[in-house]
Amino acid sequence: MVALVVISAITSISYYGLQTTRDNLRHNRVLWVVLALTAYGLFSHFYHGISSREIRALLMASVMLICFPRELISQRLLSWLCLMGGISCFYMAYYYGQYLDIGRGAWPINAIPQATMSAAIGLIALSLSCNKNASHTTIAVLAFVISTAAVLFSQSRGVWLGYFVTVALMIILHFRSLLLTKKSCLVALLLLIMGGFALKPVVEARIDETQYEVNQIMSGNFTTSAGLRLQMWAIVPQLVEDNWLLGLGRYHREKFNELYQQGQASETLKQQNPAHYHNQFLDRLVKSGMVGVALLLALLSVPLIGLSRASHQHRYMLSSIVLLYATASLTDVPFSHPQPLLLYIFLVSCLTTSSRKH
Repeated sequence: MVALVVISAITSISYYGLQTTRDNLRHNRVLWVVLALTAYGLFSHFYHGISSREIRALLMASVMLICFPRELISQRLLSWLCLMGGISCFYMAYYYGQYLDIGRGAWPINAIPQATMSAAIGLIALSLSCNKNASHTTIAVLAFVISTAAVLFSQSRGVWLGYFVTVALMIILHFRSLLLTKKSCLVALLLLIMGGFALKPVVEARIDETQYEVNQIMSGNFTTSAGLRLQMWAIVPQLVEDNWLLGLGRYHREKFNELYQQGQASETLKQQNPAHYHNQFLDRLVKSGMVGVALLLALLSVPLIGLSRASHQHRYMLSSIVLLYATASLTDVPFSHPQPLLLYIFLVSCLTTSSRKH
């Protein structure tokens, strides 16, 4: 991946010259935030250590945003990219989760980041379906249906919540302005109904599991997946009480063990040995302090600046992606995984540019 980014950067500069680089550095607000995140990440890496994967992802994103001519991403190209991405995500989730019947923990890619990327592709595709061009609309609707199936196959409940709430809001708030043809609507409805029947066992099993976990928590048992998350969130104030500004970095494990020795962390949570705290905001607070949280909030909010001047379609795309990642951050750490982090940065950067030019 690093080699591909470097080759792409060299090719872009060779073909387009340095004007694209200068324009990106001057006008791309998302790039400014990414550069700030990269600089703070490098500081944190040498100060108290953070994930090298996240540093590599930020460095690649910085190079990509500096050199990439974002105006090349047209609606037609984005529709095809969504279709190809949706098919790839669906294949991954179906092949490992259903065909081979492998547990999510043994997949080659973490199932939750995979679901987040599938959901992001689905939301972009749904927004692109508001198009007067029939062929573009058909491609986008097909990408949306396939991506939705991939989200469901992932069995990631936090992503399910964020995704379907966002889809519902988009449909409710903007239904009158959707430019879908009757034929496209019929095709999408039929595909969703057929997919619903096919995916019914997967969804029902996950709902039953959720009901069981809620009942266990109500009875005082916090050893389930949801219960362990609640334990992680509850211990965060004790972890950061002396390191709230810059965080603990890799030393969060030592602090956690210290709290365990003091009886403030349970044996079950100790056995879990959490690498992160299943909430992006709390995890960033623990590892990078309030400075890291502020930069994370900037990454979520900066793409929304000037959104009122954008076209309806770009409003849907940008706001839905930000809402999805913000919601997914409540139960996972999408910005700590390289793949969903790179996808978010690429999408909001390109869409912010397109919305200004629209």
